[in-house]
Amino acid sequence: MHAIRLLRRSFLKAVAVGLAVTAVAHLPPLSIASRIDGALYALWSRLPTAAPPGDVLLVEVASGAKLEELARLARKHGAALLVTTLPEPPSETVARYALGPTEVAIGGRRLLSTAWLDGGHLWARADDDGVVRHDWTVLDDAVPVPSLAYAAAAKLAAASGGELPPNADADPAGRRLRFYPGRPFAAASLASLAEQPERLAGAVVIAGGGTHERTPLGTMPTHELLAHALANYRQALAVDAGSFGVTLAWLAGAALLAALALARPEPLPDALLLPSAVTAGLLGWSGGSFALASLWVPIAGPTLLVLGTAAAEHFFVFRRGAEPAELVRAREAAAAGRLRESWAAYSALPPSASLLTELYALGNAFEQRGERSHAVHVFHRIAQVDPGFRDVAHRLVSADRSDGAARGPNGGREPGRDFPATLDRYQLLEPIGRGAMGCVYLGHDPRINRIVAIKAVDLAAEFEPTELAEASETFQREAETAGRLSHPSIVTIFDVGEAQGFAYIAMEYVKGRHMSDFASPGSLLPPAKTLELLGRAADALGYAHEQNVVHRDIKPANIMYDSVSDTLKITDFGIARLIGSSRTRTGIVLGTPAFMSPEQIEGKNVNGHTDLFALGVSLYQLLTGRLPFRGASMTNLMFVIANEPHEPVTAVRPDLPEWLDRIVNKALAKDPAERYQTGAEMARALREGAAALG
Repeated sequence: MHAIRLLRRSFLKAVAVGLAVTAVAHLPPLSIASRIDGALYALWSRLPTAAPPGDVLLVEVASGAKLEELARLARKHGAALLVTTLPEPPSETVARYALGPTEVAIGGRRLLSTAWLDGGHLWARADDDGVVRHDWTVLDDAVPVPSLAYAAAAKLAAASGGELPPNADADPAGRRLRFYPGRPFAAASLASLAEQPERLAGAVVIAGGGTHERTPLGTMPTHELLAHALANYRQALAVDAGSFGVTLAWLAGAALLAALALARPEPLPDALLLPSAVTAGLLGWSGGSFALASLWVPIAGPTLLVLGTAAAEHFFVFRRGAEPAELVRAREAAAAGRLRESWAAYSALPPSASLLTELYALGNAFEQRGERSHAVHVFHRIAQVDPGFRDVAHRLVSADRSDGAARGPNGGREPGRDFPATLDRYQLLEPIGRGAMGCVYLGHDPRINRIVAIKAVDLAAEFEPTELAEASETFQREAETAGRLSHPSIVTIFDVGEAQGFAYIAMEYVKGRHMSDFASPGSLLPPAKTLELLGRAADALGYAHEQNVVHRDIKPANIMYDSVSDTLKITDFGIARLIGSSRTRTGIVLGTPAFMSPEQIEGKNVNGHTDLFALGVSLYQLLTGRLPFRGASMTNLMFVIANEPHEPVTAVRPDLPEWLDRIVNKALAKDPAERYQTGAEMARALREGAAALG
C-alpha cells in the first residue's frame, strides 16, 4: 500500500513537471513545440499524395518584355491560361489574356495595388518560423479580393464548364496547402518554347521569376508555390488543420497519461519502452493521418507532456537511494559466473571509487579464466578512478601481456625496475617495455585524471655528450611529427617535453595485443578478419601519407588490436620523417629488415609506397604464419627482397582463394609503380576481400 501511495504521489509530481516542460516548450522565442511540429509538417509533406494536374507548365521570366513574348506564344498556340507573379504593369495585350497579381504584399499585411485588373492578391504570408504553408482564399477587408491561385482556378472552371472551387476559408490562418513532393510540375524555358511551341497547347502556364519563398519542401520560386496552390484548388485538396486534429492529439495525450498512471515505472532501460512506444505511435498516427486523410495532427505538445511525465516519474520513484538497475544486474551476473554480462553492466555505470573492490575482483576472475583482454578493460577502469589502488597498475600491464612477459609498443622486453616515480607532472606507475628508443611506462596524468603511456629516453645514457643537442632536437622533431596525426587507428600523442634528464612523449595507452601474436601458424586470425583489420591499417597509413608522414617500420609488432572493443592502432611513428624535408636526405633510416621494401634496401628516398609494401609483408605473414622473404644472412635476405619473387599465399595455404594472390602480389610488387598507389586504394581492396570471404 505504501508503494502504491508513493507511486501516486510521484505521478502527480511527474504530471506537474510534464506540464511545466510542455508550457516552456511553447514559449517564445524558442517555441520548441511549434518548431517540432513545423519539422514534422515538412516531413509529412514529402509523403506521396495525389498526382497534380498534368497540364501545368512552369516558365521562368524575369521582365515584362519576356512576359510579352511568352503571352504571344501562349495565345498563338492555344494555352488554356497564362498566370504570372510579375507585378510589373502589363501591356494591354497581356492584360486581356493573362491573370496577374492585382495586389502584392509589401512587408507584414500591407498590400500594394498594381496595374493588373484581372487576377488576385499575391500574399505568401509565412508562419512564425518563416515557412509558407497557407493560401488566403479571399482577403475581405473593404472589398473582397481572391488569391491569385483561387482566381486562376475559378477562371479555368468557368472556361471548362466545371464546378467553381469552394470559396471557403474556415481556417483563420488560411487554407493549408497539401504540397506535392518531388518535382511535380513540368518546366520549360522561353527559348525552348520558341522551338517547341506545341507544348503550350492546352497548358496552364505559370510564369514568374526572381522571388522565392520558404515552404515545407524547401525554398521554391514564388510561381512554383502558386502552382501548388492552384493545383490544390483544382483538385479540392487541402490539409484539414482545424480544431479537430488538435483535439484528437490532446485526447491521445490524456489517454497515454492514464496508461502511465497505471504502469509502475521500471528501472532503465525498461522504463524507456513505454515512452518510446508512445512517441513512435504518435509519430505514426500523425504521419498516417496526414498521408491518408490530409489531416494535420500536431503532436509535439502531447508528446512532450507524456515524455516529460515519464522521465520525471522515473526520477521521483528511483532517486530515493535505490541501487541502479545496472549495479544490481552486474552483481547478480558476477555471482552467477556470467562475467562478460557483469562487466557490460558495470561499464554502463559512471566510474566510482565505491565500486573499485568489486571491479578488482571481477578483473581477477577474468584473469583466472584466461580472458586477459576483458581483465585489461576492468583494470583500466579502476586505474582511471584511482591509479594507486592496490596493485592495479601492475595487474593492468601484466594482464595486457599475452605471454606473461612485459612488452612495449615495439615488442621490446621489460626494462629494469629502477625508474623514477614521476616525470614532470606525470606519475610513472609500471614499466611496460622497451622501444626502439628508450623505455615505455604506464603513467597517470593527474591534471586531467587520464591513464597514459610515457615513452622516456635517458638522453645522457643513450648518446655521446657531443650528440645530446642533436638527439634532443631529433626526439622533439619525432614527437612533433607523430603529434600531427589524428586518426582513430593511430596512437594519439598528448604531450612532449624534457624533465630530469629524460626526453618524454605522453601518448594514448593502447589496450590489446600486438598483431605479431597472430603471426604464427597456430595463432592465425580468420582470413576475413585479417583483411578487415589490415584494411583499417591501410586507411590510417593513407591518412598519414596525406600529412606527408611515412612510418618506415610497419610490421605486426607495431599494430595493436583489442578484440573486446574491436579497435586497431598503429604504434611507434618514432622513426617517421617528413617527406621532402632536407633532414630525410642525410641517410637511410632502416626499419625491420624482413619488412623493408626493395627501394629502402637500395638506399633510395622512400615514400608511402614503402609503408604499403611493409603492410603487404605483414598481410602475408598474418595469413600464412611465415614471412614472404627469408635469407640465411642479412645480405642474402636483402638480395631476396630486391630480386626474387615470393611464394604465392595459396601455395602455403591451399584453403585460401586464388584471388587473394592478386591482392598480395600487388602489395609486394618490386616496382613501387606497380603497387597500390595510396593507402585508400589498398584499404578498398582489403575490405572487398574481407566481404568476399564473409
